[in-house]
This record gives sequence, structure tokens and C-alpha cells, in this order.
Amino acid sequence: MPTTQLDSAVSELKGLDSQLNEMTRSGNILDALNRFYAESCTFQEGNSKDVRVGRQAQHEHLSAFFSSLKAFNGATLHSQGVGDGVTLTEWTFDMTGPDGPILWNEILVRNWKNGKVVSERFYTAG
Repeated sequence: MPTTQLDSAVSELKGLDSQLNEMTRSGNILDALNRFYAESCTFQEGNSKDVRVGRQAQHEHLSAFFSSLKAFNGATLHSQGVGDGVTLTEWTFDMTGPDGPILWNEILVRNWKNGKVVSERFYTAG
């Protein structure tokens, strides 16, 4: 069966998302932000009405968060889904905060355009 244009686009997107996920897994989250996210990308947590607009705003937010940590111990990617312009990933982040261990479970939904993430929405559960 011949590969369709959609199949090719999804395959390319899976490759980009996998590269982004590998950088995340190894703790290079700020570098991944600069490499894979559009300048005007939006970031939203769950159903919050607050939306951070722009890669720089997210960089500042994450930098402040990471500077509060004693250690980033690692990230485990549990699953990845790729569709037409969208990727979904399920993670557990293992960190040490000022008050002790943090295990953070998160689902990331990323919308992509022209090889860059244009919006990211994340859902966390303890």
C-alpha cells in the first residue's frame, strides 16, 4: 500500500517529537524549548484560563521553576501518540524540590505547524 501524504507528515512529526522527547528525558528542556517551539507558542496548564504566550515567557517560567529545584533526577516517557499535526506524551518527572522528592505525572498535548510546536497544553496529576 503506497504511503500517503498524511502518513509521511505523521512519520516526520513522530521523528521531531521523538527528538524533543529525548531532550526532555535527558533534562535539556530549556534547549528543547529553543529548538522545537515557535516564537509565539502558547502554553496552558489544563483548563486554566491563564495562558503563557511566547517561548520567552515559558523559558522564564521554567527557569524560575528549575532554579528552585535541588535536583532534576530524570524523566520517564511512558507513551507517545502522533496524529495529524498533534502529539501526545505521558511522562513522570522525578525531581528533588526544596522540601523533598517530587514525582510529577504529566500529559503533554502539542500542536505542531511547520516543524515547530505552536501550542502546548499540559495536564498534571500528583
